[in-house]
Amino acid sequence: MKTMLRLIGAAALALAAAQLAFADKVVAGPKGGRLLEAVPARAEFFVNADQKVEIHFYDDALAPVAPTAQVVAVTAEAPAGRTVLALEKTATGFASTEPLPAGAPYRVVVQVRAAPGEKPQNFRVDLNLVVCGGCSRAEYACTCEGH
Repeated sequence: MKTMLRLIGAAALALAAAQLAFADKVVAGPKGGRLLEAVPARAEFFVNADQKVEIHFYDDALAPVAPTAQVVAVTAEAPAGRTVLALEKTATGFASTEPLPAGAPYRVVVQVRAAPGEKPQNFRVDLNLVVCGGCSRAEYACTCEGH
């Protein structure tokens, strides 16, 4: 009986460790940003060369899709204070009208609503724009093991 309890306990610990290991796994988006598992379409958080945020939507095959009724909000939690970025709709998502505040690394919160008034899906991205030597992506979208 004790052996069975120990096996069950070990299996539970292994399952919990596996969930923790894969819970924060970053999935790369087609543009090189971080893929967010939003519903009804996946969203990619991407920072372009002008330090502006782009949110692109994709179907399950990662083909670009036009936003439907989605509502997106992006808040930069920079050291100087929180800044809500103004977004404009594009053919495949949204883009900020101004660049991100200086002072990275800091957290960015992306809020996606399937439609106005719907419950938001919140995604927290630790914004670090340094390029990773392993995968050549910015650290916020790094797909290397152990990051």
